Amino acid sequence: MESFLIEVPVPSMGATVHELTIIDILVQPGARIAKGQKIAELESDKSVFEFEAPCEGVIAAVHGRAGDILPSGAPFLRIETTDASLRHLEAKSGSVPAQPKPASASGASPAPSAVAAPAPAAVAPVVGVQWTPRAAKLAQEAGLDPAKITDIAASGPGGRVSGDDVARYLERRGAAAAPASVATPVSAKPAAVDDETVCIAGVGYNVPKNVMSNREILKEFPDRTEAEIVKLTGIKERRHADADESATDLAVVAVQHALTQAGMKVEEIDGVIMATLIPDQPVPSMASKLAKRLGMPRALAFDLNAACSGWLYALEVGRAFIRSGTAKKIVVVTAELLSRITNPKDKETAFLFGDGAGAAVLTDAPGGHRLHRMALSGDANLFEAIQRPGGGALNPVPHPEGHNIDDFYLQMDGGAVFRAAVVGFADQIESTLKRQNLRPEDVAWIVPHQANERILRAVSKRVGIPYEKFIVTISQYGNTSAASVSMALGWAAEEGVFRAGDKIVFCSVGAGITFAGGLMVW
Repeated sequence: MESFLIEVPVPSMGATVHELTIIDILVQPGARIAKGQKIAELESDKSVFEFEAPCEGVIAAVHGRAGDILPSGAPFLRIETTDASLRHLEAKSGSVPAQPKPASASGASPAPSAVAAPAPAAVAPVVGVQWTPRAAKLAQEAGLDPAKITDIAASGPGGRVSGDDVARYLERRGAAAAPASVATPVSAKPAAVDDETVCIAGVGYNVPKNVMSNREILKEFPDRTEAEIVKLTGIKERRHADADESATDLAVVAVQHALTQAGMKVEEIDGVIMATLIPDQPVPSMASKLAKRLGMPRALAFDLNAACSGWLYALEVGRAFIRSGTAKKIVVVTAELLSRITNPKDKETAFLFGDGAGAAVLTDAPGGHRLHRMALSGDANLFEAIQRPGGGALNPVPHPEGHNIDDFYLQMDGGAVFRAAVVGFADQIESTLKRQNLRPEDVAWIVPHQANERILRAVSKRVGIPYEKFIVTISQYGNTSAASVSMALGWAAEEGVFRAGDKIVFCSVGAGITFAGGLMVW
């Protein structure tokens, strides 16, 4: 039978859905496909669905890449087929039409189009995988030989067995609880000091002890399943603080870990910058409360709110203060108790958020881990995409009869946020590579805001950096807003994942909308 070319459009998902986000493309030009074969994964308003081949044939062209946002009806695939029932889709010519221009979140130029391979499994095979130093230490302290353990999950970065995996493994075996981790000391490493970098002398993080599982949250949503939540978000559990536990309580421990790692005393600190969207109280600043608790009452102290990008914004402010001489040693810390402002009955947000804290000590010393300038930007046109209208001067307290109670919970337009985040994350990574004259293969690790696993996988495909190089903690901690990047960095440092000279790229997208990204050299 004679073959011909068909133009397969982006599907229509109904009258209210006008565009879709490409999460993954599983084929490339030249690939032979079977009818009904899964060839792509698309997203629309928090709904993920598989795109199946409409016929047998050969892929002639793919229009778009992971992370692109395409309108319904736009060209998506060109397939050479002999299926006469699809003559109505026959391409008008053999030429490939121009690819629709993808949406841009922050103005950075998109990377060259590339067709991605299938995403790796969430848990790597156990045989032959690497263990993080912390994981091996915990196993050995429990009297176990890591080389002989074959039935343990490996959910750490790059498919490594992590300390968290060992803790869960020991709990399942009924072994004694794994010893509390001790931050790995940071040794001074000679590094060239230019006119923009400062030293990150130590990092630390802290989470509440209470684990909140998907199963517990699902009690409010009998029509949903655990598998669905994991597929949509990548989150299996998160931590929630006790009723009498404050964000400052979490921050104190995170800072103490960072100071221990830095080998510094609290009296040496002359500045505290706190990034948070929900301080313990509006006035005075939570940074001032933290400075008092830690015993540094004379330090400069203030809060900063850039939502999920907050810690990276705070890092840049701290870096600039040190380079200008305003301070010499600054603690940049973040703590969020998002469980306090998450609506347990809102299926859009109930599963997303958790509590936690992270910190870093910045100094003017030479050597050590070098923090380069962060790039900060925003898109206020998406101001309403993520918001908590209540609690400010316009709406200070809940109505006595509860008429405005929803205003005091986090609210989110999931579709708008997803679209902004995929492109925004990718733009921050690509602009950082361009600014630092780096190639994707030069990057050792990406430490992103832990927004959503689907977002991060799509970003990985879009920028051409393997997902195994992304430090991802969302599975166990959820989205902790400003705390998430600092927590992921602190977690990986304690696991011993980083090596001297590793180039680490930060990226975040937060309410506002805010964008932040930059480079750290370990």
